[in-house]
Amino acid sequence: MLRKNLFFSLGFILSILLISCPSLSFGEKDTVSVESFDVHYDIENGILESIFLDPDFIELLITMNTSSDGTFEITIPRNLLDAKFDASDDVFFILVDGFETDYVEINSDSNSRTLVIPFFSGDSVIDIIGTNAFNPFSTEPEIPSWIKNNAGWWADGQIDDTAFIQGIQYLITEGIMAIPQTESGVSSGNKIPSWIKNNAGWWADGQIDDTAFIQGIQYLVTNGILDV
Repeated sequence: MLRKNLFFSLGFILSILLISCPSLSFGEKDTVSVESFDVHYDIENGILESIFLDPDFIELLITMNTSSDGTFEITIPRNLLDAKFDASDDVFFILVDGFETDYVEINSDSNSRTLVIPFFSGDSVIDIIGTNAFNPFSTEPEIPSWIKNNAGWWADGQIDDTAFIQGIQYLITEGIMAIPQTESGVSSGNKIPSWIKNNAGWWADGQIDDTAFIQGIQYLVTNGILDV
């Protein structure tokens, strides 16, 4: 009888402790692929369900399962989604379950921006809205005319390699040219092969289209021939 009462007392005490203790926090930290771009995230007090890019609305749509107040940290590649105004970084418009929400940007570099977004228990959808997004359905990239002028002048020797490279850097940083996330090759130095000038001249003269020109530049960057 004494043993039975002891077990009952221990069980009762354990139940009281479980009821009085606050909920244990949980979460996850991982990397997912969105349109072939690596997106790093760290969610506190929640579980990620999906991240989806909607290029028509220029937004990342995040769905999650939450049981307590928490935060969602996400590192967004600029070539996937960015917010710009006059070539400078602008703020993202963030909605959590349809309500505008403040966020903190804890890191920003030439390749990505890292945001920390708070949410309440039960929230399930985060919308991150920018000004430009990668469009997997785009068939013909739009390139500013002055870039084509630069390419023609460079092919004719009227401007130097530096001016041409600056134009290419503009295409990449503004998200007009998306460089696939592949491991870069060893740089071959500052000298650009002469056949690249031929391509630039043909492109400036309309003999090859924008897509062919961009594919050539992508090849140079990912193979370490052109360092941007």
